[in-house]
Amino acid sequence: MKKHSLLSFLFLLFVSNITLLAQRIEDMPNNGLKHPINNEDKLKLIDFSGSIKTPKVIPTAPVRNIAEFEPSEAVIIAYSGGFGLPYTVIRDLANTGKVIVVTSTSSTTIMNLLNSNGVNTANCTVLSATVDSWWTRDYSAWFIIDGNNNLGIVDFTYNRPSRPHDDVIPGVEATYLGLNLYQMDLVHTGGNYMCDGYNNAISTVLVSEENSSLTLTQIQNKALDYLGINNYMIRPDAQGAYIEHIDCWAKLLAPDKILVDSVPGTDARWAQYEAAASYFANTTCAYGYNYKVTRVLIAGSAETSVAEPYSNSYIFNNRVFVPIKGGSSAPHDTAAIHAYRNAMPGYIVEGYLASGSAAWYGTDALHCRTHEIPDRQMMYIEHLPLYGNKPFSASGFSVTAKIFSYGNNPITATYPKLIYKVDGGNWDSIITMTNTGGNMYQATIPSQAIGSHVSYYLKSKDNFGKVGKHPLMGPSDPHHFIVTTPVSVNENESTDFYMNAFPNPVTDGNLSIYITCEKGGPALLIIINTMGQVLFTEKINLNDGISLNKFKLDNTPKGVYIMQLKTENKVVSRQIVVQ
Repeated sequence: MKKHSLLSFLFLLFVSNITLLAQRIEDMPNNGLKHPINNEDKLKLIDFSGSIKTPKVIPTAPVRNIAEFEPSEAVIIAYSGGFGLPYTVIRDLANTGKVIVVTSTSSTTIMNLLNSNGVNTANCTVLSATVDSWWTRDYSAWFIIDGNNNLGIVDFTYNRPSRPHDDVIPGVEATYLGLNLYQMDLVHTGGNYMCDGYNNAISTVLVSEENSSLTLTQIQNKALDYLGINNYMIRPDAQGAYIEHIDCWAKLLAPDKILVDSVPGTDARWAQYEAAASYFANTTCAYGYNYKVTRVLIAGSAETSVAEPYSNSYIFNNRVFVPIKGGSSAPHDTAAIHAYRNAMPGYIVEGYLASGSAAWYGTDALHCRTHEIPDRQMMYIEHLPLYGNKPFSASGFSVTAKIFSYGNNPITATYPKLIYKVDGGNWDSIITMTNTGGNMYQATIPSQAIGSHVSYYLKSKDNFGKVGKHPLMGPSDPHHFIVTTPVSVNENESTDFYMNAFPNPVTDGNLSIYITCEKGGPALLIIINTMGQVLFTEKINLNDGISLNKFKLDNTPKGVYIMQLKTENKVVSRQIVVQ
């Protein structure tokens, strides 16, 4: 009898512990979840065809995918048994913009938690929805502006099938923000995606692995249709960890800047990291020159809490939130902060420690737990800068840009402005740009002496006080070029291949192209807009000597374009303006 009672007691104790364990898991921060994919998800991803979201409408082209570093009105974070972020981060987020907390926990509880930890709750909002985890980066929506200048949200099938509540959050966001929702039939995750705002994007090969039924071209075409991405760079994973997310080892800081982690030469992954950095250092960015690559040294294996996750930072308007480790990593922390500040002048760059159940890992840190919501009233400036050596021109240097308010607000009189200085002078040379039709503006920097160093930026403002700059930090990080000695055609071009366009600007839709080549043959003429989209292609046959080719551009929108002529072994480019 005593033995039976003991067995009964042990059985009841076992059942009670199981119940308590279940309760504890529900109460644990992030519902007890870990960032690595679990076995259940792995099995479901083998045959995911029945779960992929069905596309209904494709956005009106041309589409532009908005980048993280562009102006944001809010950041979305989650509360899932905890915030996943230290209050030091949330405090500074709320002092930089709005913070939206998505959670099923009552708004009173959330606001009390934030308020008691010094967060400015006047800038905080609770969005009521059930979430499975706090990794908002991975499951939140991607934002676009379509060909009608309407903002929209692009949803994808989240690559964690066992987290169905997370997967529907983009629809919740679309309803909350009053934006169109587009469902892209692609398995993906936000931590493995970054774009530059100029139709370039980067992911690791994970996107191919999780969409194995699609060819690379099919994946890229979906990115083009829904996100406007015409240069989708799918790269090997340098980190070599389970997660395969691009944000665990690289980060776009601007259209022309990228940060890539580095590891000690004794690390088995050293060659992978160096190959990744070399790729970008030799790849042309949206501005026409190679990416400026910044390196930060990390240590420790990727999965552990020892590894420093410096690339897993978050850019929120004028602030950069960098996860740091402290302790023995302090020297690396300091070097990483300096690297960010050197690469991003004008930004406030700060490091943030985290501990306990929400500690930073080499594969799960600050960027993974935040996601931007772009400014729906953004003053947008699209510009391809003058850079490098520019031959002396008696007529000056023409600067063109596409500028308009996403909120359809009128631009203030005397704006936009081109502001420049020469040889380190003062920012006191200001030119009001002229509207050349639609949203296109132009101004000319006056002729400058040979050897002059010219720095400039653009600034616009609407009647509601919204300001935009290009580059984003304006005078702190301006565009720059050097005036050089003019060169003759024979010095500037190959002696057997030269192209010129007339008239330029094109005012009546008629374009004549004069081509000189010693040996004729087939060629391809391409006209590309400033977003990198091909608008016109035509095969032509070149004569020996001079060829004259005429084209009609009647239906081409006003703006700046790049004209390229390609033969078997030559490429010549010219900028043309359609007015």
